[in-house]
Amino acid sequence: MTQSISKQHSKQLPSPKVKAPFDVDEYLNPFIPRNPLYLLPTWLSYWFGYRAPNSAPTHSPSNHALHNLTLYASIMIGTFCGLAIIENVFLALPPLSGHAVPIIVASFGAAAVLEYNTIESPLSQPRNLIFGHFLSATVAVGITKLFEHLPPNRFDELRWLAGALAVGVASMLMSFTKTVHPPAGATALLAATNVEIQVLGWWLLPLVLLAASLMLASALILNNAAGRRFPVYWWTPVDLKALRAERRQGSLAKQDQDAEKGTTSGPSSEGEGISDADTEAGSHVGDLRKVETGVSRSSMPNLTMARTTSYSAGSRVPHGQSHDQDGQEKDERIVITKDSITVPDWFEASDWEDEVLRILMERLRSRSSE
Repeated sequence: MTQSISKQHSKQLPSPKVKAPFDVDEYLNPFIPRNPLYLLPTWLSYWFGYRAPNSAPTHSPSNHALHNLTLYASIMIGTFCGLAIIENVFLALPPLSGHAVPIIVASFGAAAVLEYNTIESPLSQPRNLIFGHFLSATVAVGITKLFEHLPPNRFDELRWLAGALAVGVASMLMSFTKTVHPPAGATALLAATNVEIQVLGWWLLPLVLLAASLMLASALILNNAAGRRFPVYWWTPVDLKALRAERRQGSLAKQDQDAEKGTTSGPSSEGEGISDADTEAGSHVGDLRKVETGVSRSSMPNLTMARTTSYSAGSRVPHGQSHDQDGQEKDERIVITKDSITVPDWFEASDWEDEVLRILMERLRSRSSE
């Protein structure tokens, strides 16, 4: 995984290079189209979670008790309406290939808790909701179909194995595609172990897509109507525009180095696929940044983004320090401001940690604009 947050440079012995884990977004992000929400009128894009940079918050939490009451009421109403909509739509559907449509896929009860309670979590964003359920249902139905080739009695004996295998493979696939959504694991389990869901076969896929779409639509309306921002992002919290600029700078620096060596290199294909995109989270170039492997920070002087935050010895917190093998002090703090995220050189953030830090920075920015 490439490090996507700025670094503090502390004096310490060079450590051996650790190969970054696979990150599918390194290959997908160059082809992600521009987020078109900024083109819509403000009153319309608001309902899709878009907030203009430096826009004022929709409500002020001056009355803390009233704010909490409003929040809890919106969670209850949203969860109720989200599930009621799905149930009534499913009840209105005709039988599918002779199989009755269930009143609801039970895993969407857990999904409703995520979509109305933890709306800032990466697990609750549209990418995870839609693709998590769909991929899990696809894997589970496929595995169950293979087990159904066994004699009926034998299949019933091994239904537990089909369920465990379906959830295991679905979990691995969600992790690989960065679409982890815990309730989707229940979708996979139900497809293998619940007879009412199992008999639907491949019909489960359109039902899951329909339910996820209905829940997303209700969450967009009800969460934003309550003054909360949902979603925080649609595909990724990474600033695709900044990513494109950094890749271009890295490509130019590489061409300059090749020219000095008397060699020529063609235009890099890394930056060509990235459009002049607005940030997925709706922020400036200086915000949510992602630095790709092999791109030198020193070769990008024209970018407006803050690269490094250093601290004098007097400004450091004593209990937040430790020493390296040379006895030099090194800072162990993570600093989040509305414009940047700074971590020590030795700190390697996982995908989950990286997205959480970005979301916290977005919240600081929205509060500072009050």
